[in-house]
Amino acid sequence: MFVHGRRYKRSELHRRYGGQRQGGIATPRSYAMVFLFTGEGGRQFGYRDRWTDEGFFEYTGEGQRGNMQMVRGNAAIMNHAAKGKDLHLFEAAGRGFVRYIGQMVCAGFETRDAPDVDGRSREVMVFNLMPIEAAASGGQEEGATDLGLLWTISMDELRRRAVGEARPGVGHRENKRTVFERSEAIRVYVLRRAAGVCEACERQAPFTAADGRPYLEPHHIRRLSDGGPDDPISVAGVCPNCHREAHHGRDRETLNRGLSTRIRQKETGPRC
Repeated sequence: MFVHGRRYKRSELHRRYGGQRQGGIATPRSYAMVFLFTGEGGRQFGYRDRWTDEGFFEYTGEGQRGNMQMVRGNAAIMNHAAKGKDLHLFEAAGRGFVRYIGQMVCAGFETRDAPDVDGRSREVMVFNLMPIEAAASGGQEEGATDLGLLWTISMDELRRRAVGEARPGVGHRENKRTVFERSEAIRVYVLRRAAGVCEACERQAPFTAADGRPYLEPHHIRRLSDGGPDDPISVAGVCPNCHREAHHGRDRETLNRGLSTRIRQKETGPRC
């Protein structure tokens, strides 16, 4: 839909998709997406958006005066997966233009002290966003799930871990670790569900990987109304060729619709 690094005129984004034309968070009514806009201009309101060494993007919520509340745009960020909404992050790129950074997944938030527009100290919400590609590939942190174990436990247990609700962590590191653990469980579950056969073209995996397993790749179908960006019903195990076609092919919409139907049938039918 959007191309990494490409500049877009913000007014055109709103003309096509809707959403609030002012502020940093836009929530189009007719599309399953949330737009996030970041830039240096927000610093006057106490916003300090930045990339961390861990590869997360810290995004400050909305609210110019007083303590920020978990309402409106802030709630849209926090609950985007549960509501089946994509998070799309853009950065300011010249007068009236924004540059697309990528699709993100919210891994929780923390509160910090920062000045409001009147210079008064208040609590701001800082959301920890992870690029969806990192969620799809399965990251690792100290204390993360034993990866080998995921290949040996039962499919029912593996699926339970993949679809489980994120644990209510006290701090943002707990939420980040949960995202990594769950994303790895989803990745392994999807590949085990595929059993070496591409879930798009239904052909055998093109080669065997270094770990001895048939090589397939997790693909996010983006049917977000079926459960969000991090649910097994929205992810397929596909061969590299189908993966590229699903993203860049002329008939990618048809391919993804068929793939979505096939995965839904697998997930709602009898378990193997």
